[in-house]
Amino acid sequence: MQSRVREKTARRLLVGIGVPILVIGGFAIVYFYDPDRNLLPIPCLFNMVTGLDCIGCGTTRALNALAHGKILTALSHNLITPFWLLLPAYALLGEWLRAVVGRPVLPPIRDHRWMLVLLLVSSLLFFVLRNLPWEPFTWLAATADPLR
Repeated sequence: MQSRVREKTARRLLVGIGVPILVIGGFAIVYFYDPDRNLLPIPCLFNMVTGLDCIGCGTTRALNALAHGKILTALSHNLITPFWLLLPAYALLGEWLRAVVGRPVLPPIRDHRWMLVLLLVSSLLFFVLRNLPWEPFTWLAATADPLR
């Protein structure tokens, strides 16, 4: 019994301290990384081969813009990235609060199947729409020019 209490305490301590460290560290990397000046990440291989934008094209620039509070610029780089961040952020916040408080604070997401379907459908729809060559869909394409 005492071993189980120690394990729970160690987990709560690890999550309670580790999650903020990881979030702050990740935020600092995204904030200080300038995707227009640095060589990494490597350009999208799919884009280089096909000339089409994948669903991830523009994500690094979008995350950098979000870190600087430029929401419209982030949406112009990759429209779907900020929305895809909401669910993992909610889940991570829920786990962190549960570790810190000792009980669930946020209601858990019980049925994960709808999330998978939503992710698949939104990914496919976004991929198709952002590669259509006419207005109004051309503004979905990834570009280095903010708010084109």
